[in-house]
Amino acid sequence: MANRYMDISVHRRRLGLALAGSIFAYNAGISLTPAHAQATDALRDSIVVTATKKSEAEDVQDVPLAVTAYGETQLDAYFVKDISDISFSQPNVTLENINSVGGALNFSIRGLGSNSSIPSIDPAVGVFVDGVYLGITTGATFDTFDLEGIEILRGPQGVLFGRNVTGGAVLINTKRPSDEFEIKAKAQWETGLNQIYQAAISGPVIPGVLNAKISGMFNDDQGWFTNLATGEKFNPGQSFSIRPSIELTLGDSFDLYVRYEHGETEDGHGVGQNRALYDRDTFDLEIGNPGFLNQEWDMVTAEANLDVAFGDGTITNIFGWRRFDSRSIFDPDSTAVDYFKFGEYTEQDQISNELRFAGTFADVVELTLGLYYFSQDVLYEEVRFLFQDPILAPGQAMGTIPGPLSFYGGGIQDHQTYGVFGQVDVALTPSLSLLLGLRYSYEEKSVDIATIVPGPPSPNDFDIPPGACNLPAGDCLFNVNADPAFDPEEDFSALSPKIGFQWNFHEDAQTYFHWSRGNRSGGYNLRNTSPVALPGPFDQETIDAFELGLKAQTLSGRATVNAAVYWNAVEDMQREVIFPDPVSGLIQIIANTADARIRGFEIDGQFFITDNFVLTGFAGHTDAKYTEVLFDITQDGSVDDVDLNLELPRAPKWTYGVGAIMDLPVSDIGNATARMNFNHRDRSYYSDNNVGVLSPGDILSASISFSPNNENIRFSVYGKNLLNDVTEGSENPLAFPPGQLGTYAGLNKGRVIGGEVLVSF
Repeated sequence: MANRYMDISVHRRRLGLALAGSIFAYNAGISLTPAHAQATDALRDSIVVTATKKSEAEDVQDVPLAVTAYGETQLDAYFVKDISDISFSQPNVTLENINSVGGALNFSIRGLGSNSSIPSIDPAVGVFVDGVYLGITTGATFDTFDLEGIEILRGPQGVLFGRNVTGGAVLINTKRPSDEFEIKAKAQWETGLNQIYQAAISGPVIPGVLNAKISGMFNDDQGWFTNLATGEKFNPGQSFSIRPSIELTLGDSFDLYVRYEHGETEDGHGVGQNRALYDRDTFDLEIGNPGFLNQEWDMVTAEANLDVAFGDGTITNIFGWRRFDSRSIFDPDSTAVDYFKFGEYTEQDQISNELRFAGTFADVVELTLGLYYFSQDVLYEEVRFLFQDPILAPGQAMGTIPGPLSFYGGGIQDHQTYGVFGQVDVALTPSLSLLLGLRYSYEEKSVDIATIVPGPPSPNDFDIPPGACNLPAGDCLFNVNADPAFDPEEDFSALSPKIGFQWNFHEDAQTYFHWSRGNRSGGYNLRNTSPVALPGPFDQETIDAFELGLKAQTLSGRATVNAAVYWNAVEDMQREVIFPDPVSGLIQIIANTADARIRGFEIDGQFFITDNFVLTGFAGHTDAKYTEVLFDITQDGSVDDVDLNLELPRAPKWTYGVGAIMDLPVSDIGNATARMNFNHRDRSYYSDNNVGVLSPGDILSASISFSPNNENIRFSVYGKNLLNDVTEGSENPLAFPPGQLGTYAGLNKGRVIGGEVLVSF
């Protein structure tokens, strides 16, 4: 057992930029271990993934899935701080922060994702850390330092990963303690000024039995943007995290890996531009109230593996616990005047456990069986402050706002999920396999909800006065529950089958086909602002997905080409319908709005032009349309062809990219690596009513690194978004300024120039 995991770990540490699955995954430079190794040499190594949950990790070229995998060296090469830094480097994928409520993710794969920061809304792309599912998307922007790797799975993954992976899954695997003493340290300085310091120390405590590690990160960002209202830097913030871990090995058949993480974030809130006031091709913005963001989290994961003789298999148990707290105030009207302020308090506790067996019988049948349990409690409190414009003459009305108003509300959700699953791969011939899988999921949700309504004035930001809904204090009138038409308890069940074939028609080539069905959980809206619509329960979203893929290498590995085509039918699509409201600021309704058809293709390649020069490229296309509309998405009073002809949000038609990597020996003193890559993503809509727009992105990045001979150190200079392209993680309609149709656009950073020193020994 110990040797198996050690081999996997060492294998991954050798990785540079490797092609992963059916999608391009290496449009970047190389982090070197040792530091003077050649970058292009690492490209010849294979990369292993855990996506199939078999007893042994598999080469990514051998799995019948569309997978993008990033190893440790690849993440270093991208100069990545969190997952959003690789958002543009894959086709048909966006991995972004919405840049409003701090740390809320907006992941979308093949046109399926979630646009919501409401903690009770389940994602379409699930995030798993060391095999543990994260129950809410807020706070899931995981720091990428000292990771074993990241795997991004496209298409429904319901059999092995359960609910809420109708679009796909993101697997984050932390790096285990080493059996030899190791130190890795990194310092980065970026435009802003943004300073990032990271370090890890690992080694044996009891040789051959117990290894330990501790890693940490500190980020001090003084702000990239300028607030034109004050002339000062905007969006400064600090964050840190610490991760101690141990790995216990008993003999050749048992190991236990336990990891704890604590992290905190202060300030660093989202950056909003009101596009009623400023051009969308600029980074100009005015913020009257800078607000604040305070987040804190603790997480424990424990993975135990026991090798057994039955099926030469492994019994694995993965336990997870996480607690997350967030408290923030931000200024969504994005003007110099305090028209609208928004505050939230989120508290989440989750616990989960997965027990599974994976084994092989007669070299013909590979079997995986498992049981799963998940439970979480979510408390969400929201406050809104709407103010009268202080420059108006006495008695002069501002739009339809009746005066300074304070709104309070939110809810509490209790949620349990149970699952049983199995997958079997049967070798019909030495080259042809039948793939079968099935999962049954059952979940229960119960809520107490208070509609967000006006209450007594608040004396200060987030100070909840007596008489208002105060969920943290346990003092709130749950007025929605008093409605006899509202059902505060609901259960959901679903079957997720999969049938497919894999044909290895050549020792370096395979094709696969599969049909699968997935589901996204039904539920409730804890941010209820509508005076007429009930906050649930809304139904599950289901998807039937068909995929045909090809993976091939030729010319002794000098060329690799992968491709996939897919066709998805989605029923009861869950959408967050957003429209401005001059009284409450914004109304958000969660409903099963439509059925849709989504189809497309992806292709990527890697080509060794010489031993020291590699070209890479990818392209992806998505064609998405509604087939039936069930809801008045435009809020024009009728369900008609206007709704049917809307474009699906966050489904850009084209994504593509090209890259080049070259090793440059520098006399006899060391080695340099130069990298350049260009990635494009088409314009797409953000909001379901097609008011909010995500700008097209042309992202050019480059770096050059130098490592002296016989030294475990690397010096780098790099640039991100060198064309200074304006992109955003979200754009929602607003009723401010009064009388104008504004939008809150959560801006991403523009051009960033950085330097880095990386030491490892």
